[in-house]
Amino acid sequence: MSVTIKNIAEAAHVSVATVSRALNNSPAVTDKTRERVFAAASKLGYVPNSVAKSLKTNHTQTIGFMVSDITNSDYISIARVVEDIVRPRGYNLILCSTGNRREQELDYLKMLFSKSIDGLILNTTGFNNSYILRMNEKLPIVLLNRNISSPKFHGDFVSTNSYLGSYLLTQHLLALGHRRIFVVRGPLHLNNSVERFLGFADAMEQAGCPIGVNYPYVYCGEYTRENGINAVTKALSMDPLPTAIISHSNMPMLGILEELHRREANAPKLSLASYDDIPGLSLMKIQPTIAHFDTIALGRQAARSILEHIQNPQIEHREYIFDPSIVAGNLDG
Repeated sequence: MSVTIKNIAEAAHVSVATVSRALNNSPAVTDKTRERVFAAASKLGYVPNSVAKSLKTNHTQTIGFMVSDITNSDYISIARVVEDIVRPRGYNLILCSTGNRREQELDYLKMLFSKSIDGLILNTTGFNNSYILRMNEKLPIVLLNRNISSPKFHGDFVSTNSYLGSYLLTQHLLALGHRRIFVVRGPLHLNNSVERFLGFADAMEQAGCPIGVNYPYVYCGEYTRENGINAVTKALSMDPLPTAIISHSNMPMLGILEELHRREANAPKLSLASYDDIPGLSLMKIQPTIAHFDTIALGRQAARSILEHIQNPQIEHREYIFDPSIVAGNLDG
């Protein structure tokens, strides 16, 4: 015998109408009542008819979560927080990782759109923004870490303070006496890459080391471990050698650490600094200075933003930018 909302109402000691509103995430239901209804539904083994429900309400109770690289521990942490918040509200999370590839991202976007998801949290590759803006005309979207600079975008932007994080890391290295700082930056088309490089350049200029077009200590590429390895190869081929390396993402820093460890006998002593946390940092022999961000707070805000935009698509564009704290490494000096 199938469980009905009437059965749930009796078990939760509320009205049928309240159960219906709770299961449809109506803001008219308090969190306490909603939790009681969901608890009763779970205990009774209630399974909603998702197809019938989506036809009736025009909602599928699904949210897309698309990132550039799911091997990045930050995105794993954020995804977990998002899921913990949206599931009690009756939503399932569909997780996609694009590998920073244009075609893969576009395929995933089309797939999610065809499934009539209710909302999307997106860490864009930066290559399909025109298509994303067209989706955004009908779909609530929250951008994560990478913005779309267009007045046509209608949604929230949740991110770390790219400029400040890079600026403070560079200041830290400058205070240690470094001037030949090798910077591993991200792709030129991404807003956060531009902002992080600007933070680096401003800190260098204020220290009397302006960055001109011919500044040699730069490696530009995707935020990947492989590019961290390639950056070390370039840095150690230079004359004079850099005295410090700053990576504008934690993924290249993993490659930097790997390559320096491989070259340990022949590698010079370098101070290292990384934007974002390094997984397992406390267990590492070499510990870079890092710009630490609260990924739990980022995940909470991304989840709240997408739920609010699903409930009220008319909410104006908002930005939530989280500042870093600098955690010194063990190779300073």
